[in-house]
This record gives sequence, structure tokens and C-alpha cells, in this order.
Amino acid sequence: MRTGKPAAFGLTLLVAVLLGQSSASHAQTPAAPPQPTTSQATGAVQAVAITPAAAPAASVPATIIGRAAGLVGVFATLLILGFGVVTFGRPNLEIVSDTVTVSFGRSFLVGMLGQILLLPTVGLLTVGLVLTIAGTLLVPFALMVCALLAVIAVLGGSLAVAHAMGENITRRRMARGLMASPNSYRYLLTGLLWLAAVWVGWVLFGWVPVAGTLIFGVAALGTWAVGTVGFGAALLSRGGVRENFAGRFLAPAMMTDEYLWATPQFGVPAVKRPPKTPDATP
Repeated sequence: MRTGKPAAFGLTLLVAVLLGQSSASHAQTPAAPPQPTTSQATGAVQAVAITPAAAPAASVPATIIGRAAGLVGVFATLLILGFGVVTFGRPNLEIVSDTVTVSFGRSFLVGMLGQILLLPTVGLLTVGLVLTIAGTLLVPFALMVCALLAVIAVLGGSLAVAHAMGENITRRRMARGLMASPNSYRYLLTGLLWLAAVWVGWVLFGWVPVAGTLIFGVAALGTWAVGTVGFGAALLSRGGVRENFAGRFLAPAMMTDEYLWATPQFGVPAVKRPPKTPDATP
């Protein structure tokens, strides 16, 4: 009986210790927060996802001023580049300008064809370089050179178109008796002013919903046509080197007065010989 009591007492003590540790661990563990219901979660998401307020639309005067500033910046940039071209490359610019004047339709067609064949030509050049090990290293430089030449051709051709427009307008004013100094700087300035006038309508009325879009389309189409003609004239004249399409080719038959009696050749029409009059008899 004495041995049974200590054993029972020890078992009771062990059970009490285990129960105490279990209750202490439950007391130290924080209770999990209650999970929100579906309605509560939806409300929280709606409260967080607040729609930002729309930015206020710019006023009409601010829009006009911003567009006018951009147009003036582009005009000043083209004017500075054009004056530089006139100063350092006037003969080439005049040849391209004369090509635009004499061969306008041909320049436009060649410009369109050049735009169509530009990407395929660059692609063929890239493929040809990739076929060799040394050519692979030259691909980035070749692409940069092609892009630079294309930009120079389009930009220089557009300046040549402006030069041709300015020369035509100035000479017509001089034919009406107005005094003006015929020089390339004046031609270029006049032509760029007329090209910029195309975009003035969009600057002033571009904020109109339907009319603004139409005016922008017309101005963009006109600018593309100018660039296309200039690009074609630059290709025809080889950058202002060849004068074949500039109207400066003088037919050999026109060097003497024999073209007056010769058969039509080199595009020179023939003229009938004057009738022979009988000698007067005394």
C-alpha cells in the first residue's frame, strides 16, 4: 500500500505538469484574426481601389501656343541647316533644286520608288554582310550609314524643294516689277515660309474635333509629298553631282545656227527654210 501511494502521487504530478505546459503554450500563441467575410473583403477592395481623377484638359490658348512654339522651333532648325547648306554646298543644292523644277513628276516617281525599295535594299545588304565573318562586324556601321544617307537625302531634298519654290516665287515677283535680290538665301527663306504656312492652319484650328484632324492630314500629306519629291531629286542628281535632269544639258546642235535648218535632233525642232526670192532684174 505504501508503494502504491507514491506511484499514484507521481503519476498525478506528471499529468498536472503536462496540463500546465499545454495551457501555457495555448496562452502564449496569439489568436488568429477573424477572417473577413466576402462582403467585408469586397468593401475593403473597393475602398482601396480609388479611381484617380482625370487630368484637366489643356485650354485652347495653351494648346495653340505650344504648337506654335514647336512650329517655330522646326522652322528655325531647318532655316539654320539650309543656310549652312547654301554656304558650304550651294552648287549641289542648286543642281537638286533645278532637278525639282525641271523634272518634278520624275522626281516624285523616283522618290516613291526609292521609299518602297529602301528597306529591301538595306535587308539585302545586311544579309550579304552576315554571310562573311568580317561583314558581320560591319553590320551595325552599315545600318548607321544607310540611315544617315537616307536622312541626308530626304532633308537635303526637302531644302532643295523649298529653294525651288522660293526661286519661282521670287522670279514671278520680279517679273511683276517688284525689286528683290535674287540669291539662294532669299529663295530658301521664302520657300520655308510657304512650307510653314501649311502647318499654320493646324496650329490655329487643330483643336477643332473634326476639322483639326482633316487639317493635320492635309498638312502631313503635303509634307510627305515635299519629302518624296526632294528624295527623288536627290537620287536623280546623285546628291547634286549630275546635271542630266536639271535642264542644264545643252544639245550639240544648239551650239551653232545650223539647228535652224537641220532635221529635228536632240529635242530641237527644225525650222523651215525661208523661200528663195528671185533676183531683181534691172
